Amino acid sequence: MRDYLVTVCDACRTASCWHGVLMCQRSSGAGTVNVLASVLQDEDREHRDNYSVAELVRVCGSVRYVTP
Repeated sequence: MRDYLVTVCDACRTASCWHGVLMCQRSSGAGTVNVLASVLQDEDREHRDNYSVAELVRVCGSVRYVTP
């Protein structure tokens, strides 16, 4: 799998919160942070579909791939 950056809520570290789908209790005062998809997969905080390439293209318009 080619790794890519995902912008997530810095309070709960989920993309679905930042996308406005499943907001955490601290979302109103939270910021964002970019995290590698592979790290999010290891953390297992949400289903991978929430930060899939297709979902990021739908929500953000593009994906930022990283070079190993």
